Amino acid sequence: MQSDPMILTQALTQFLSTRHFQAAPDTLQELSKFIRWCGRERNVVDLTPQEAASYGELMSASGGSQDTTARVQAVKDFLSFCYKSNFTQTSLAKHVRVRKTGRKLIAAREKARAAMDITPEGYQNLVNELATLKDERVVVAQEINLAAADKDFRENAPLDAAREHQGHMEARIRELEDGLQRARLVHPDNQDSTTKQKRKVKLGSKVKLLDPSSKEEMVYTLVNASEASPMDFKMSVASPVGKALMNHTVGEEVQVVTPRGSLRYSIKEVD
Repeated sequence: MQSDPMILTQALTQFLSTRHFQAAPDTLQELSKFIRWCGRERNVVDLTPQEAASYGELMSASGGSQDTTARVQAVKDFLSFCYKSNFTQTSLAKHVRVRKTGRKLIAAREKARAAMDITPEGYQNLVNELATLKDERVVVAQEINLAAADKDFRENAPLDAAREHQGHMEARIRELEDGLQRARLVHPDNQDSTTKQKRKVKLGSKVKLLDPSSKEEMVYTLVNASEASPMDFKMSVASPVGKALMNHTVGEEVQVVTPRGSLRYSIKEVD
């Protein structure tokens, strides 16, 4: 091994200078992301098989429905270059593995990409959460660089925690971006009927219910499952009560079957 350790940014520069083809933007972005994840000023010799494997897991978690083959190969090619160039005596490329996506999972993901009905308020909440997470990216990257300054990577709990947090955060960012792309705004006023008496319960409807047995009244807004919040009186249309209420009108009574027994509610108002 050479006497002067090679840092990752220098190794990447040398690697790219040896390429005889024009690398795709997404592969270059992946290499840059890998360098940031490891720590720009890290010595190549300090990288461990466990870190290579962890990055593979990160790509699996954040890949979504995208094909990661080319991006994975770019990282493996770079690590192979480092090994052949004697920047490290450890062959790290073989440790970068991404779980293969089965056909059933692919089909499920494609089905999940269908249009997602959501209220304007719910849409804005997703936008706000996405903006917050993207701002948090910088903080997490700083935490990783700070933790990476500790040369003992065998028992570096802060580094492991920061990287695990980054993996979950990137997965959630992709989930939010996908949801926003599929979002179909539903406005409660956009219904065929114009009178309250004939208005049917739809996504976004504000419904006043009466429990005939206890005479208790309650008001809920029917929302997408991702917006549901009992504390804010937002009920998912996928819940037992939500399903039972859909497409019913004022004056009708619905029956809800639950593990605790059968419940009945009378629809008093639909806004």
